[in-house]
Amino acid sequence: MNKPDKSLIYPLFIPMQGCPGHCIYCDQSKISGASAFDLDDALVQVQAFIRRNPLVNKEIAFYGGSFSALPESEREHILSAILSVVDAQTSIRVSTHPLYIDKAILKHCKKFRVRTIELGIQDWHDQVLKASGRGYSADQAYKACMMIKMAGFKLGLQLMPGLPGASEESAILNNVMLNLVKPQFLRLYPLVVIKGTPLAELYQKGEYQPLSLTEAISICADYYELCRLTRVKIIKYGLPSNIDPTEVLAGPYHPSFGELVKQEILIRELRKHPDKREKLDASERQLLRAHGCRVLDQG
Repeated sequence: MNKPDKSLIYPLFIPMQGCPGHCIYCDQSKISGASAFDLDDALVQVQAFIRRNPLVNKEIAFYGGSFSALPESEREHILSAILSVVDAQTSIRVSTHPLYIDKAILKHCKKFRVRTIELGIQDWHDQVLKASGRGYSADQAYKACMMIKMAGFKLGLQLMPGLPGASEESAILNNVMLNLVKPQFLRLYPLVVIKGTPLAELYQKGEYQPLSLTEAISICADYYELCRLTRVKIIKYGLPSNIDPTEVLAGPYHPSFGELVKQEILIRELRKHPDKREKLDASERQLLRAHGCRVLDQG
């Protein structure tokens, strides 16, 4: 399996800030468990992080909103303040919306030591994007990806299996586009229904059916097999574990979702190559036993 990403990342959450609209499934304050962004508090946290981790490569990462959609003056104020308290081994990572990528924005990002840009693509099918309220087309998302790569940034993508309107056709397209774009890394967030969102209303009316936990695990394991061939590293499966489970109305949420996916990947490997059972390391054996897997006992 892919080894976990070992780079040191310190996350800062800017819930919903810069977002051009509200997607029907989203409430970043509930998903991240974070309150409104406070720069003074962030500076204290970042300084402590830097002191704990000297002389190693690090990233300060902005999540939960669309960072590049913030007014330039606000971006400059935040980044200048952060860079004033970090060391030379620290760069910036931002998560943002595909519509807010252009030459001027990328030039500004480079000026303030942004090295990694994550795009919340969510899906590559136009009908799915429209049904989810994303506000852009697959073509616009593709052009944003190419601009980021051509400008020399490290590109990460976020995909969200189980969006309204998702189908076998959209799944095939997502695989094709992932292979075409070839980002450096990928996050997979199977869609869950958060209370108070427009998606929750659709679910309660019977107009949306989320993936089951089994379906979501299987889809993520399928992505792993594709990414192994294309050498795209998957760095996250499922929503952050700090979400309050009581805010999840329905869908494939599990606090150890990533571990369940890794278990499924390992089981698939053992079924394809039974001879590998004797070569499992201690962590892999523990992973299987933790979930009551009997693969080790099968002939």
